[in-house]
Amino acid sequence: MRDALANRECFAAPFGVIETERLDLRPLELGDAPWLARESSRPEIARMTGRIPSPNPPLFVESFILTMRAAEQCRGDHVRLIIDRRDGDRIGVVGLNPHGGGVWELGYWLSREKWGHGYATEASHGLLEYAKEHGITCFQAGYFLENPASGRVLEKLGFADTGRRSEVFSIGRMAASAHADMVLHMDA
Repeated sequence: MRDALANRECFAAPFGVIETERLDLRPLELGDAPWLARESSRPEIARMTGRIPSPNPPLFVESFILTMRAAEQCRGDHVRLIIDRRDGDRIGVVGLNPHGGGVWELGYWLSREKWGHGYATEASHGLLEYAKEHGITCFQAGYFLENPASGRVLEKLGFADTGRRSEVFSIGRMAASAHADMVLHMDA
């Protein structure tokens, strides 16, 4: 069964909440759209991603949520809202998307007020471990060179720098910027 899933690049695990020490990672809901639109529209957030526009209108965010929910059922994408279990505050988003050849791409962003508290590392680690439990062990990620903190998060997770640098287009900045690629191979 695992080979069949890997060939389809499907990661059709249960759709529930993933728990870490401090966080809950749950599927996105339409009710999250106003918060997601507000936070992801901040230039300091959108500029450090490839795919988030700034501003990021609520209707666009609603479409993204519905698309990710469908992609989860169809091809196994796992995009989760990061929630602080202690107070219920929304923190950001973490996700895994199939990239091809059995490799999955990790991405994340956090609300500006939540930077520097280890949330990106904890949420990403929780999602990577969840994927590993379901037979997914090859990952890629990247970061814009002007955001070295994101590179440090990936290093803490065990990602290795490929040495490859490229200019990656960011919708949030409407320009390309220097980007580093990283990979992670976990033991099954």
